[in-house]
Amino acid sequence: MIQRSTTTILLVDDNQNNLDVLKCYLKPHHYNVCAVTCGNKALKVLDKVNVDLILLDIIMPEIDGYQICKILKDTPRHAHIPIIFVTAKVEPEDLRKGLSLGAIDYITKPVNEDVVIARVKSQLAQVQKLRLERDLMKKEHKMAELGKLVADITHEVASPLGTMMLTVDHIQEQTLIIKEAFEHKCLDKKKFMVYMEQLTKALEHCKRNTVRASEIMLSFKEVAVDQCSQRLIEFDLRNYIENILAILKPKFNDLGHEVFLDIEEDLIINTYPGVLSQVITNLINNSLMHAFKDKKIGEIRMIASVANNQVYLRYSDNGVGMTLAQQQQAFDKFYTTEAGKGGSGLGLGICKELVEDTLDGTISIESKEGAGTVFILSFKKDANLD
Repeated sequence: MIQRSTTTILLVDDNQNNLDVLKCYLKPHHYNVCAVTCGNKALKVLDKVNVDLILLDIIMPEIDGYQICKILKDTPRHAHIPIIFVTAKVEPEDLRKGLSLGAIDYITKPVNEDVVIARVKSQLAQVQKLRLERDLMKKEHKMAELGKLVADITHEVASPLGTMMLTVDHIQEQTLIIKEAFEHKCLDKKKFMVYMEQLTKALEHCKRNTVRASEIMLSFKEVAVDQCSQRLIEFDLRNYIENILAILKPKFNDLGHEVFLDIEEDLIINTYPGVLSQVITNLINNSLMHAFKDKKIGEIRMIASVANNQVYLRYSDNGVGMTLAQQQQAFDKFYTTEAGKGGSGLGLGICKELVEDTLDGTISIESKEGAGTVFILSFKKDANLD
């Protein structure tokens, strides 16, 4: 049985015969091929289908190939898709115009099968290479974030465990004293009652610290397991974000910052919790590293609402804000204002990819220098529904 390719190619040409020829050339290679006869139809397909490569005619009615190319390259969701012009326009000025608009290659008409397949395979190889590099970068970033979580959890759990150890040591000492007094028959009622009171308080203290350590580890387990696996499950949004905050609590405790949630109880959503936790963790780390660097006490607020199977999550901080230039570059990979100080420039770029590619949503930024920053996330409440 022949395995069908997961690669999708979009053909755009107003001449049906040209489309038929291209489909005939591509068919033996088992690509998923979508073919449309105008630019408007192409844009509609791109809103519904993930396309890896576009073969685009230039001379078409209504919207020509140049216009379609510009629209796609100006649209963040589609800008990464390579475009090969398939055209009879081969004058130098035509080539320069197409390449300046973002096209990656040209195939001249009438098309030759060997040329078409060679150009297609060459571009798809580049697509695959970039995809592998992007996946590797995501995994490395994810492991780095998990490493930071482990360090935070170690610090947070060490506190209640250390307190319990001191309490147990004290009770052991007091128990030996009581035992010796009993053995020497000099244990009076008052001394015994003092010991029992200390023992009761110590046990209560140990119980509180045990519960705290258990809660921390449970939160870490849920979030860490989800981040290591990409599972589509139902979960309570508020409860899950509280688990994330429980893990990150040491950072807030140490720095004095506060987080406020305005998310209704029992808001059940069906999506990828590991992806969502990575996005929220990155946003929080961004606030701690950049927004609050000159602020003694910062505030983060998260507000969620639901409409038409869409969750709208508003994340805001009251930090230093961003300039217009910083906002325009915020989601670019490797852009950071903290180069050499621990900032990799990957956090927000990966947030954007995760939200758009996995959650099938959007993320936008609103900010004003000196007046804080707002991130608006929109994604499906139920990822199984259109």
